[in-house]
Amino acid sequence: MLGICVAGRCQEQESSIEDAVEEILATNGDYDPAVLLEQLSDLKECPVHINYGDEKENARLFFLTEFQVMVLTDHVRRNGNVVSLYELALLPAFDRSTVMLMAPYISLQPSGGSDDKRYGRTMITMTASSRFNTADTDEPGARTLLKVRHDGNRISYGITAENDPGEPFTFRKAMGPDFLSGYVMFQGKGLISSVIIGDYWLRAGEGLLFNGSALQGSSLSSPSFMAGRNIASPYSSSAETGFFRGICLTATHDDYHAVFFFSYRLIDAGVMNDADGRACAVSHLITGGIHVTDYQRESRDNLGETVAGLRLSGGTNHYRVGVTSSATLFSLPFQPDMTVPDKIYMFTGDRLLNVAADFKAGTGPFLFFTEAAVSLPGSWAATAGIRARPSPGVTFNILARHLSPQYYAFHAGAFRTGSGSGNETGLSASLHVEAARHLFIIAAADHCRIPLPRYRCSAPSVVSRAEIKGEYRPHENLSLKISYTCSSREYDTGSGTGTPGSETRTRNQFALIFSCSPLSGLSLVSRAAVSSISPSGSQGFLLCQDICLRIRTVPVRLWFRYALCTTDDYESRLYAYENDMLSSFSVPAMYGECTRGSLMISWKPFGHVEIRAKYAIEDMEEDHQRVLKHEIKGQMRVVF
Repeated sequence: MLGICVAGRCQEQESSIEDAVEEILATNGDYDPAVLLEQLSDLKECPVHINYGDEKENARLFFLTEFQVMVLTDHVRRNGNVVSLYELALLPAFDRSTVMLMAPYISLQPSGGSDDKRYGRTMITMTASSRFNTADTDEPGARTLLKVRHDGNRISYGITAENDPGEPFTFRKAMGPDFLSGYVMFQGKGLISSVIIGDYWLRAGEGLLFNGSALQGSSLSSPSFMAGRNIASPYSSSAETGFFRGICLTATHDDYHAVFFFSYRLIDAGVMNDADGRACAVSHLITGGIHVTDYQRESRDNLGETVAGLRLSGGTNHYRVGVTSSATLFSLPFQPDMTVPDKIYMFTGDRLLNVAADFKAGTGPFLFFTEAAVSLPGSWAATAGIRARPSPGVTFNILARHLSPQYYAFHAGAFRTGSGSGNETGLSASLHVEAARHLFIIAAADHCRIPLPRYRCSAPSVVSRAEIKGEYRPHENLSLKISYTCSSREYDTGSGTGTPGSETRTRNQFALIFSCSPLSGLSLVSRAAVSSISPSGSQGFLLCQDICLRIRTVPVRLWFRYALCTTDDYESRLYAYENDMLSSFSVPAMYGECTRGSLMISWKPFGHVEIRAKYAIEDMEEDHQRVLKHEIKGQMRVVF
């Protein structure tokens, strides 16, 4: 029997996502969760109405595969409204892990209530936050964010405007805010199914060429290693990298799809000047999106990127085939510093051609997926995997990958260990088991070889990861989670002249999370985590208590957190996902002798208006002195 319970929405936590983000951040400092968490926040604000039986509506669940979207849509059309999550877990290509991932982002509202879909829905979200501390080490100023979004049956549009702390609001060489993004999307019912003008993101195949979502990029405990569904979607995140700006047209005929896209945008890059002081090349890209220091401002919008491409796909319910190609032209050539070991294989020149082919086959208990790609100049890459469900309580995944060091793709996002698009060969596997009634176990492992130097390692190296997770959920208001993760990487040792030595550093982390809801409207989450690093012997310990209270007599919710952390250094740092503003996220790194507390309140004075406020305080040790950090956030959202 497959047991599924959904914790109270009062917690407002996506447990599978938050666990993955915490672990990936601890083991991979290059990972940026911004786009992923904002995409999930948008889904939470506008849940997917699966009972509409609309394939486009279900396709908003960007982490589902094409097969899963088709199976879900066909089930609703044949059998009517879904009334329980138990139904979804028993569908072909679905399992408990996938359904639990979907749960916070779907609505089981009957298909009759479709007024929002017919007339559209508009959301306006305004957010302001400020951080300050006793040491005055942070950049002064406030972060402001404005999001306007309209989702209609035929026409949708959106605007995102953002300023990070210290970034001025100016119209000098800018459009008011430091970052301004927008789109208009038309959805048709004929041959032209959608047209996006403005900012958008793409995902194709298994991500060797395009993948704007990082969900399957690094997490070993994902329900599937498949990159999911082919998608061209409007971009509404405040992250300033990884998207396209131009036009994207999708044509559909029966089960065949064609996507044509063109993009031109300016991106941040470090510029090299000739003898006359004119820009002649770029050394590297800058992806932070912060423009506060002189260097950051000088690096802004220095490189023009033009991308044009085509995606063709088609098939049946049992197989899908796709081909993707793109040509990229840069306004200045890349000339990386070849004296640095980890840059000797980096992209050089000003133009790039990519071609990829992908294939998926199977439904129900067995799925096979693969993709191969080449880059000119450069080399090739390939990935292939299997997702199998031999019984309702067992699912396993296997994935093999080879990403040549000279394979180049600037918008790739395939399953891998590090950042970038190449320089990795590995094998991953995971097993999801319902070991007993209400007891679920996940075991996963990944081992890969990195043949050429990478950041902080000047020689070929090996990376290994392993995870074991257990969850006991006897009731929808009671659960206990235990997890153990282990990751090891090779790093350079010594800072003198000559060839550096190498050592393998291993990080072990154990975590326990207990959640319960003893009373209606009250939710408690307690967690403890321990980390240890070898061979340095550095250790860390974290205790965290979350309380969520919903006051039903008045439209108010309260979230409270108190956390204690002690670590020997930054290397043994620990992360704790924290409830935050809508369309925002908070995953603070805690290290040293640290205490953190936060209080957030949500008030809905009217049915279409929500106001949130948050105050967080953190007392920690930095550079052998105590630093008191404060954070204040405010937000108002209007939906009509």
